[in-house]
Amino acid sequence: MSHTTLKEDLLAEFREERVMINEQIEILDPMATSLRLPAAMSMLSSSTLVITEYICYFLALGSIAFVFLMHRIFPFSLLSNLFYTPEFRNSIGASNVVYLIGATYGIVVLGALLLFFIGRMVREIRLKNEILDVVGRDIKIIVGMHLERKAALDTIEQRHMLGMSGIAQPFKSKPAVSESVKSGQ
Repeated sequence: MSHTTLKEDLLAEFREERVMINEQIEILDPMATSLRLPAAMSMLSSSTLVITEYICYFLALGSIAFVFLMHRIFPFSLLSNLFYTPEFRNSIGASNVVYLIGATYGIVVLGALLLFFIGRMVREIRLKNEILDVVGRDIKIIVGMHLERKAALDTIEQRHMLGMSGIAQPFKSKPAVSESVKSGQ
């Protein structure tokens, strides 16, 4: 049974914390960058979605109103003329006129339902975009905190461990551009 000293435990914990912070930065930084849009783009996108949502709702309500007023609007008023004029109804066929009128009303009601559902989907997209914006902002804050902690750990390492032998480097960082150029890569 081996007993470790406090110093060894602290050094092991220091190494593990450096590895964990570097791994989390590698995961979170690209995610935060991809989730964050510039404020103008986010505002434009959000405004466009709100306008589109309300236009869809307005058009759906307009379609329902159109069903009740269809017999007064010119091309569709011909349908009621066809239905109520006996010679047209008999020449075309009463059932054909009823099917034509029913199909016309059905298409308008179906259009109203589709516009309503499109408005609901646009609303869901807008709400999800707002959530993604908040998540992107929070991830950026977390990455900033991790970078601050990494800088503090690097400072501690440089101050106390740089010349010490027997302490293995826990995480080999990627070489800087100048080091890559010097090594001929």
